[in-house]
Amino acid sequence: MRSSSWLSWLGAFAAAVVALSVTGCATTVHQPSEPAAHRVQTCALASFPELPDVTLTSVTMESAPVSHCNVAGVIGPDIRFELLLPEEWNGKFVMGGGGGFVGSVINFALLYGALESGYATVGTDTGHEGHPLDASWALHRLDRLVNFGHQAVHRTAVTAKALTTSYYGKDIARNYFVGCSRGGGQALMEAQRYPEDFEGIVAGAPAYNWTDGLGAGTTLINQRMYPDPTKLDHAVIGPKQEELIGHRILAECDHLDGLQDGILNDPRQCTFDIDSLVCTRRQTEGCLSDEQLRAAKAIYDGPQDSEGNPLFPGFPFGGEQSPGGWSRWLTGGGERAPTGGQFHPGALTTDYPTPVVPSVHFGFGQGVMKYFIYQDPSWSYVGYRFHRFRQDAATVAATLNATDPDLSAFRRRGGKLLMYTGWSDMAITALGTIAYYDEVVKHDSSAAQDVRLFLMPGVDHCSGGVGPSYVNFLDQIDAWIEAGAAPDEMPAHWLDENRRPSGSRLICAYPKVADYDGAGDPRAATSFRCVEPK
Repeated sequence: MRSSSWLSWLGAFAAAVVALSVTGCATTVHQPSEPAAHRVQTCALASFPELPDVTLTSVTMESAPVSHCNVAGVIGPDIRFELLLPEEWNGKFVMGGGGGFVGSVINFALLYGALESGYATVGTDTGHEGHPLDASWALHRLDRLVNFGHQAVHRTAVTAKALTTSYYGKDIARNYFVGCSRGGGQALMEAQRYPEDFEGIVAGAPAYNWTDGLGAGTTLINQRMYPDPTKLDHAVIGPKQEELIGHRILAECDHLDGLQDGILNDPRQCTFDIDSLVCTRRQTEGCLSDEQLRAAKAIYDGPQDSEGNPLFPGFPFGGEQSPGGWSRWLTGGGERAPTGGQFHPGALTTDYPTPVVPSVHFGFGQGVMKYFIYQDPSWSYVGYRFHRFRQDAATVAATLNATDPDLSAFRRRGGKLLMYTGWSDMAITALGTIAYYDEVVKHDSSAAQDVRLFLMPGVDHCSGGVGPSYVNFLDQIDAWIEAGAAPDEMPAHWLDENRRPSGSRLICAYPKVADYDGAGDPRAATSFRCVEPK
């Protein structure tokens, strides 16, 4: 039921790969925040109650990383889960999100040291098994789409909380959800559709719009990068063009925040004109061809329908040269297969066969369009014009997309939502995350009291990149819930080769940005303050 290598996949993902998921962040072991509740039952199948439509498949006592009871089971016919119950319980419960098209039991909360900190914690495969880049499981299976879209996480949460309460013989004090990428989208779906499940939710780099963002957006880029889908050896934009674009952008905009450090503090301040890189009649080197310029603009501008109406925001400047940026996600920087020809995204290692694709988003775009929207494995993007896209996608959008800005039911119950994303995230555009937050506040301005968004300069998808990417967001949401004070700023850390904190910078609650004092250590959060953007 559980992929033996899921943790290594998650670790590489947050360092830069699949959507939809994450890198093994350094974790800090914390003492339980309240007196530990010792187990009142033994870790055995007979200790747990029978629940409707739930089958427990194994119950075992394990010693690593701390002593805990491992409970594996299936909800209905297909939703697999794994619940970890620490011997020294802090009285709280946290569910961890998954990544990509999921397909194996994944628990993002473990990367924040949830188990070591005393949390009861659970993850799910969302109702199917397979590689996180493979969406073929959805072909003619509406039930699986519903599970993947929202139902599996909700049913797992309800089931796991019931088992936790029974095992410890007391009520759960706090219920949290933390996820990034697909897990971030699951987090928003929980706040919107199941507001009673959790009072504290963390949504990192949320893959919340599967049709417009991951369908239309990646399809447009795939069309421009690989005009002929039978020839996937080389993208229209390659390493030389990535270096050219990234170098020129930094040359023009890196200094705008008072530091020349390869980090764009707020890429929206950069007004670089990509058209200035197009080759003139006499140029052949150090410039972009018309075809390469169109491909770059597909990334920055985002998809439009046939009438020119925007479907979803494009990507900001800043991720062109990162190993976890354009080459991994958008253009074609996976590891070449031993037989040559096409690419295997190298970090996507699971127990299931890896789809052979030139870039991660090639796999996601094809999966969404073929198996989610059009239910046709032979569907091709060649000549596709998006003229009926919204109509064609409407049915699955209602199930998959977490785009509802009305969080009133969640907030009425005291719910708090902490969102974060990297400015250099080339998997899920930060501009899309900002757009959702803006819609939430536009719908109800008071929502800003209970919803916070943190933008992380220079950070790739979920973690990694040239910027400081490590924050224990489980600690942050717990502190917010316990103290009742919304976070306005927090330090984000770089990690050294031993994955220990090594330098920090301040990140600020949107719309504020970090302002450098001009004299202090640029790798010390104390050298920055949060200010309104200029």
